[in-house]
Amino acid sequence: MKINYIKYHNYRCFKDVTVKFDTTKNKNISLVMGVNGSGKTEMLFSFQWVLYGLNFKSLREKEETPYSLNSALYHQLEVDRHANSVDCWVELSFTNKGTEYFMKRTETFWRSNDKVTSNEKVELSHTETNGERTIPETNKDVVDELLSRIIPKSILEGITFDGERMKKLNLVGDQSIETIKNVISLVTNEKLFELCSGEIKDVNGDIRKEKMRINRQAGNASAEELINEIGELEDTIEEKTISLHGVGVNLDRVNNKIEEISTKLSELKDAEELEQKRKGIEKDLQRVKKSFEQNTEAFYKRLSDGYALVTDQLINDVKQSIENIDIPAGLTVEAVKSILKRPKCICGCEMSSDVIKHLTDMLSTLPPDNISSTLLYMANQFEGEKKRTGKLLKEAYALMKGDEEELAKLKVQLSNIAQSLVTNASETVRELGRERDEQLQLHGRLTQDEERFEREKVMAEKRLKEAKAELEAVSGNMEQQKILNAQQEILDLFKKAIDKIGERNSELSLLSINAYLSKAYSLLSEDTGRGIYLCQHEKKEKYRLVTYVKSKYDAMLTAWTNSGQLKTLQDEGLSESEIHEKIVLRVVEGKSTGQSKVNSLAFAKAILDYSNEDRATDKLKVSHDYPFLIDSPFTELSGKNLENVAEYIHTFANQIILMADDKSYGGVAPYVAPQVNSLTKLLKNEKEGITYIK
Repeated sequence: MKINYIKYHNYRCFKDVTVKFDTTKNKNISLVMGVNGSGKTEMLFSFQWVLYGLNFKSLREKEETPYSLNSALYHQLEVDRHANSVDCWVELSFTNKGTEYFMKRTETFWRSNDKVTSNEKVELSHTETNGERTIPETNKDVVDELLSRIIPKSILEGITFDGERMKKLNLVGDQSIETIKNVISLVTNEKLFELCSGEIKDVNGDIRKEKMRINRQAGNASAEELINEIGELEDTIEEKTISLHGVGVNLDRVNNKIEEISTKLSELKDAEELEQKRKGIEKDLQRVKKSFEQNTEAFYKRLSDGYALVTDQLINDVKQSIENIDIPAGLTVEAVKSILKRPKCICGCEMSSDVIKHLTDMLSTLPPDNISSTLLYMANQFEGEKKRTGKLLKEAYALMKGDEEELAKLKVQLSNIAQSLVTNASETVRELGRERDEQLQLHGRLTQDEERFEREKVMAEKRLKEAKAELEAVSGNMEQQKILNAQQEILDLFKKAIDKIGERNSELSLLSINAYLSKAYSLLSEDTGRGIYLCQHEKKEKYRLVTYVKSKYDAMLTAWTNSGQLKTLQDEGLSESEIHEKIVLRVVEGKSTGQSKVNSLAFAKAILDYSNEDRATDKLKVSHDYPFLIDSPFTELSGKNLENVAEYIHTFANQIILMADDKSYGGVAPYVAPQVNSLTKLLKNEKEGITYIK
C-alpha cells in the first residue's frame, strides 16, 4: 500500500490544501516540516478521520476544538443565526496492489435550535483497468468492510504514531495492552481464524434448519422442539463463553489497576507502613476465605449424609412395633447355624434332638431372616449413625464458624486501615485509597458475574448433552437424520482443529514478532545492557511491552539452573519461551521518557517487519505492505538513541511519512536527508488560524 496524496477542505487548520507524498524504492521518506502548532499532528490524525472517523474529544489538549470543521467557520455558525451550512472534507488517495483508491469523508455542519449539529457521509471509489473512476460506494458499512481488507482500523494504532501514542504503548495497564493486542491480532491473522469459526457456526445452523425441516415433514414434533432447544443451548454456551472471556479480561485489568495503586501507595512515605500491613491482612483474608469455603463444603457434605438425624420417629415406631419380641442383642441366624454345626452345645451338653429342633425353629425368628429382628437391628444401627453424624457436623460447623469470625475480624482491620488512609494521610494517599476501594468493589461484582456465567454455562452444557441424547432417541432410525448428525460431528471436530491451529499460529507469530522486536531494539537503542520483550504466555501480562536488564536475567537463569528450579519447570512441561518469560518478568526495568520512545519505535518496526516479511511458503499468513506515519520521532531522544533512530528510520517500511520541526530535524538531517524524496513545509497564518503549504 502506498499513500499518494491527502486533500483538505475546511478541515480544522487546513482550509484548501493538497499534500502529495512522492517516494521511490531508494528514497522512501516523504518529509513534512513545520514548527510546533503548524498542523503536523492535525495532519497525522486526519488520516484516521478520513478512513474510519475520529472522536476529536478524545484528543488531549484539543478540547477547545472537538470537531472536524475549521474553528473559525464553526464559531461563525454558533453566533450567526442566518449562516448557511458548511462542508468539511478530506480525500485520501492510496494505491494497493496496482489499484488506486479514493476515500473521502465529508461532514456537513449547520445551526439547528441554537445548536450546531452535523452529519457525516463517506465515499470510496477506485480506478478501473481502463483508467476510469468508479461510482463511489456510499454505504458506510460496506465502505468499512472494503477498507478493512486493505488497511484495518486497528492497524492504524501500529503504523501511525504521535508522542502521546508512543507513551501509551509503555504504560503499565490495560490501555497499552489493548492497543498492542489489537495491532497484533490483525498482523497475525487471528481474525482469519475467527472468520473460519463463524463460517462453521453458519454451516452448523444450516444443518440444524435441515433437521427441523425433516422432522416437521415427518410430524415429529418432539424432535423439532429438541432441535430448537439444542440451538438455543449452543447459543447460550457461546454467549456465556464470550461473557466469561470479557469478565476475565476486565478482572485482569482491575487486578492490574489494584496492583498499580498498591505500588504507588508503597512509594508514599505516609502510606508505606499501612500498605504493607494491608497486604499482610489481605493474604490472611485469602487464606481464611479458602479455609471457610473448604469447611463450608465439608459441613454441607456431612449434612447431606446426615439422614440419621431425622430418623428418631422412625426408630421409635419400629421399636414399638416389635417391643413384644424379646431377642437378645447379637443373636442372629448365622450365630444359631454355627451352634447347630457343633457336636455339643456351647454350654457343654450333648445336642439332643429337642435342642436341635428348638434351635431350628428359632431360625425363622432371628435377623436377618425375620423382618422384626432385622428392623430392630437396623434401628440400633441408625441410633449409632445419628450420634456419629451429629458429632461430625458439630466439628465441621465449629470450623466454619471459626473461619467466619476470623473473616469478620480481618475485614474490620482492612476497613480500619482504609479509614486511616483516608483520614490520616495526604490527599494523594486518600485519593488512591478511594480509587482502590472502587476497584475492589468492581472486582467483587466481576467475580460474582464470573461465577454466575460459569454456573449457567455448566448447566447449559449438561442440558445440551441430555437434549442430544433425547433427540437421538426420538429421531429413530431416520437415515437423513443420521447423515446430518455425522456432518455436525465432523464440523465440531473441524472447529476444534481450527481453534488449535489458531492458537499455534498465534504462539508462533508472537515468537516471530519477539525476534523482530529484539532485532529492532538492538538496532535503535543505545547499548545499555537492556533487552526488550513482548509478553505472550502469562494471562495477566499478555501483550505487555517490557524491558529488562540482561545481567540480572543471566544471574537469575544461573541461580535457577544451580538450584534445580529450571529443571523442575522443564519437567512440568514449560517451553523455553515460557521459562524465558518467567525470568524476564522477575527482572523488569523501569523506562525513562526517551527510552520509552525507543521501545515504541522498536515495536512499530517489529510489527512492520513482520507484516512485510516473505510468507510465500506459509499459506496461513499473508504479507502486508503498510506505510509508516510518525510525528516528532526525534524529540526527547539523545545520544546513540537519537542517532540510531535517525539513521534507521527509513528501514521501517517501503513508505515513510515523517513529520518533524526544524529544530529536532536539524540535528539528524545528515542521517535522514539521503532517504528523503519529497519535502512539504507547513506554514501557519496565526491571525487566520489556517495552515498553508510550501
